Amino acid sequence: MDKIFTHELTLLVQAIIILVAPVVIWRFLGLRHIVPLVCIQIISGIALGPSIFGRIAPDIFNLIFTPTMLKPLSGIASIAVLLFGYTTGLHLEPHAIMGRGRSFAFMSTASIVVPMIGGFSAGLWIVNSNPAELSEGVDIISFSFAIGICVSVTALPVLGAILREMNLLGQRIGDLVLAIAAVNDAVLWILLAGLMTALAGEASGQYGLIVTLCGTPIYLFIMFYYVRPYLRRLVPHILRNGAINERGLAALCGIALGSAIATDLLGLHYIFGAFMAGALTPNELRHIILDRLQLVVLAILMPFFFITTGLRTFVDLGSLGFIQIFLFTTVIGIIGKVGGTMLAARLTGERWGSAFTIGALVQSKGLMELVVLTVLLDLKVISQNAFSALTLMAVITTLLAMPLARIGLRFGDRYHATEAQLATSTTTFK
Repeated sequence: MDKIFTHELTLLVQAIIILVAPVVIWRFLGLRHIVPLVCIQIISGIALGPSIFGRIAPDIFNLIFTPTMLKPLSGIASIAVLLFGYTTGLHLEPHAIMGRGRSFAFMSTASIVVPMIGGFSAGLWIVNSNPAELSEGVDIISFSFAIGICVSVTALPVLGAILREMNLLGQRIGDLVLAIAAVNDAVLWILLAGLMTALAGEASGQYGLIVTLCGTPIYLFIMFYYVRPYLRRLVPHILRNGAINERGLAALCGIALGSAIATDLLGLHYIFGAFMAGALTPNELRHIILDRLQLVVLAILMPFFFITTGLRTFVDLGSLGFIQIFLFTTVIGIIGKVGGTMLAARLTGERWGSAFTIGALVQSKGLMELVVLTVLLDLKVISQNAFSALTLMAVITTLLAMPLARIGLRFGDRYHATEAQLATSTTTFK
């Protein structure tokens, strides 16, 4: 059997399972209008890991996912995460966020602050109930802050797919939710970068702390005052008739890689550098690059990240700590994200149905949560058990986003219908 499954054949078998199986399941079971494809991809990754496939067919599992064959998958997954960080930065368009008024600012703030407070409190409870979840060298404040970030995540690319499926793209509520998600992403990376800076300094000692604290402002200065103007000057040379040439795309990806290398050398995660490169890209190039890159990244490359995440996820239902972390963060995440955003939307004049729909949509986490969790696990901020529990939490909250949003829309439609009937009856009576 080992002679049949050569290195190349094993990689091809892995690839066809990773890329094709989730799509077939999604289409064959008619799940398209219920959950986004990314949920099935994440679940497939977990199912192919040690939690299910490794238990059902351990011999085949060990044959296909040997330690030697995991290295190529990890390499592809790393490139996928880097490009995902870059495309996420491209989604952050300042002109789409600025000038939306106090109502939008209030909703955006509530969608971050309320679940962050709930997640931080959940982190404190987790450590007090399960002290073993606190990794060596990580203090309780950093751990709780990390849980707060995880609970507060909104996945902008997944949200876009959900809105497209629900025919909400281009409508008022769809534009509003996307803008809130963009603010969430920006704040998320700032908070995550701050946490990584603090942890990088602690992990590498006094010298490392000096490098991180002094190097990060220099890096940001270079990115804002040298790289961004250079990108603006580059636009006329790489843009022809509304299309970007291969040389220009390679140059932009090179800048993203250089930025990722810089942040990695500073002790931050390379995905932060890729995100910054995307966020500073001129507006004229954003949608063009997304058209060229996003489909490949999400449909071809990110599934490899899902499988590597699944191989690191072990759903241990016999572990009281796992169950507690999963249940507590899921409940806190849904109540904090949906409830906090819904109340803020209602206070700013939205109907209850629309407010609930907005809250339901922004609590979708998807692959953004998996990227954050991977960063935190690599930095040893969270334990393997917490990583697995929070991964399952991300799946559940994302699965609930579309059904809950449909309930909110249906409630809003009924309200408007009743209001119209009352208005008609009043007019008739007069």
